[in-house]
Amino acid sequence: MADGNLHQLGEEYQQLRQTPNQKDKQERKYQVMNTIVEQLGLPGTPAADILSTLGKPDEMTPLLQHEVAPTMMPGPVIDDGHSTTIRPPYYFVYYCQGKQDYYYFKIDSVKETVITSDWHHEK
Repeated sequence: MADGNLHQLGEEYQQLRQTPNQKDKQERKYQVMNTIVEQLGLPGTPAADILSTLGKPDEMTPLLQHEVAPTMMPGPVIDDGHSTTIRPPYYFVYYCQGKQDYYYFKIDSVKETVITSDWHHEK
């Protein structure tokens, strides 16, 4: 897919985001997003490319709605003096139909690139 076509699809997606939830517009938004994601959802894609094409995410979050947060065991945390600060990945979330259907990009917070991406559909 040519970059010019990707740019045009990104503009169309951003326009569709602003329209009310009409069934035909929703279907087109899915189609446009699927086409864009074929290129931008690949591991290693710079997060800046996603932002410049799709615009600001509907949500940026360290954990997706459908994920369960890991629990910590009770007790003191022991610092061995050799550990480094780990920056966990985060997600760009783009809603398609309310908050129940969305596409997410898992972003490496150090490299600022895509780790993985996928649709989430509520049943």
